[in-house]
Amino acid sequence: MGFLNLSDIWGWIELAATILGILFVIYEIRQKVAMWYFDIFCAGLYVAIGIHQHLWGSMTLNIYYVVVSFLGIYRLTRDKARLAADPAAEAGHDVVVRRMSKRTILVSALVFLVGAAALYFLLKALDDPQPNLDAVTMILSFIGTYWLTNSHIEQWFVWMVADTMQIVMFALQGMYAPAFMFAVYLAASIWGYTHWKRHMTVIE
Repeated sequence: MGFLNLSDIWGWIELAATILGILFVIYEIRQKVAMWYFDIFCAGLYVAIGIHQHLWGSMTLNIYYVVVSFLGIYRLTRDKARLAADPAAEAGHDVVVRRMSKRTILVSALVFLVGAAALYFLLKALDDPQPNLDAVTMILSFIGTYWLTNSHIEQWFVWMVADTMQIVMFALQGMYAPAFMFAVYLAASIWGYTHWKRHMTVIE
């Protein structure tokens, strides 16, 4: 991003996306429905940034974020209402967690292997400046976001890997505000897992 000035429109867009992204991850750790609204606006800005920087994988991924956020709003609102209505719910355990099935793990692994390989060649053909990092982080983020909409605690491990790779990708492009945001995401992923583990209620 470099030093911001009044005419640096893309720098200001990156900064706004960074702030919204940080708000998203704060509410994600606390598992509040509001996180999905921040995600919609943050991802919308990153769609524009992806187009500007020719990061086609990042652009497509953020379009997916916008769409899947509406699913996240629906599912989390439903599960939170269910937890609030449960008289047996333990106080302080307001994080809803669903167990992950073996089928979900196997399908996710297949999606990762096939998707990352296919995307690498596609993005390379489109002159993406970072086709390897862009492809892998796109697929990991695709999987992590889907796991998040289903409230799987394992999603935090996916984000730890994806966030590390995103830091490298954006830093190589000289986009330091997004790189900083993903560094915050990485630290938050570690804290998020700890918080969810301590405050979770498992539902079927």
